[in-house]
Amino acid sequence: MSRLPEVSPRGLTSWQKRRAIELLLEHLDGNIHLARVAQECQMSVSHFARSFKVSFGVSAHRWLIERRIDRSKELLIQTRTPLIDVALQSGFSDQAAFTRTFHQVVGDSPGRWRREQVGR
Repeated sequence: MSRLPEVSPRGLTSWQKRRAIELLLEHLDGNIHLARVAQECQMSVSHFARSFKVSFGVSAHRWLIERRIDRSKELLIQTRTPLIDVALQSGFSDQAAFTRTFHQVVGDSPGRWRREQVGR
């Protein structure tokens, strides 16, 4: 069994950051396990999770949620797509999960946020 590379106390290397981001963005729907991302970065899951947080300031899960919210904001502003479709296209399992998470991150409901943005 080959030994995994040592974890840098400074976080992920530049190639590991690029690969992790690439994989996470390809699977914005969350249909990827942290173990796969860690494996692609040649790290154990626990070392990857710690190194990701050092590198990005948030956990991989939180980073993914923030990208989903960013994607949903783009859809809310640029389209008239119904909220359920925005939710699904942004990687959320249903509208309730989307609305709850959007409100936690943004501080407003997606519908209200959309109306305020369109009004600007």
